[in-house]
Amino acid sequence: MATDRVEEGDDGQTKVACITTADSTLNTLERTTLNGPEAGVTENLKCGWLTKRSKLSHKWEKRWFLLKSSMLYYGNDAENLHKNIPLNGTEIAEADVDRKQFVFRLKPSESRRTYYLQAACQEELQEWMQAICFAKAASRQGGASQACSIQ
Repeated sequence: MATDRVEEGDDGQTKVACITTADSTLNTLERTTLNGPEAGVTENLKCGWLTKRSKLSHKWEKRWFLLKSSMLYYGNDAENLHKNIPLNGTEIAEADVDRKQFVFRLKPSESRRTYYLQAACQEELQEWMQAICFAKAASRQGGASQACSIQ
C-alpha cells in the first residue's frame, strides 16, 4: 500500500513525503508557498509512477517521477532519481505513439531528444500535463508570459 504524508514545518512551509511500494500507482501533487527570500513563490511538487519509452530500444519501462520547481526528475524508484528533464522552454503535448493510450511527450527546447511518457489513465495524464505546465509557467523570470499552454 502506498501513502503520502504532508506536514507543516516549524517555519510554516508545507513539506511533502511520497512513500511508495513497487506495485504502487500513487501520484501526488502538492503546492508549497515558500517563505524567507523566496516568499510568495509557489513550488509545484508532484510524484508518482509513469511509464517512459527508452531512448534507444523504445521499450516502455515503469519509472518513478518527481516534479520539483522547473525540473522533472526520474529513476527506477523514489530513492534513485538519477536523471532529469529540464522544463524551461519544454514543449508538452499529448502523443500518439506505439498504439499506447494516455501518452504525452516532452520536447525540451535545448535538446534534440523527445521524451514519451505514459500515464495509467486519462485523469492522471491530465494531472501530470497540467502540473508540468504550471511548473514551467511558475519558473519563468521577468516579463515572460505566465500563460500555460498544452498542445
